[in-house]
Amino acid sequence: MSETATATASGPEVRSGGCLCGRVRFTVTGPVDDPHICACAHCAKRSGAPFQWWLGFPMAGLTWTGAEPTWFDTHPGKTARSFCGACGSHIAARDHGDDTIIGILATALDHHDNDPALVPTNLNRLAEAAPWLAQYDNQPATAG
Repeated sequence: MSETATATASGPEVRSGGCLCGRVRFTVTGPVDDPHICACAHCAKRSGAPFQWWLGFPMAGLTWTGAEPTWFDTHPGKTARSFCGACGSHIAARDHGDDTIIGILATALDHHDNDPALVPTNLNRLAEAAPWLAQYDNQPATAG
């Protein structure tokens, strides 16, 4: 068990997170589903970065423990994304009609380092990525 998630002897892992200013807070309980990096033009535009690091969690295991985020239909009728209305931090995504999985940005978790369950298993939409990013696909990491 990593130090970044907690579990009771009889229960699943619980992770906490929130926005930069602390207004929006949440916990997610349950296994991580499809940890991945998305390099689509949409995620890049929305985040101001070349990609975003997404984690799926059971929707039933999500609890907002602070203020709830603001939701915006980024793909009307298909996908909504959430953010803190005060500081603007990106938090989550949900697909309309899917009440089983919530997408949480790994960086919204309080502890997203040193947790092997969060390591991305794939890079989605590489064809849409910044052209300089593609050259790093499947390259071994090097020490700085």
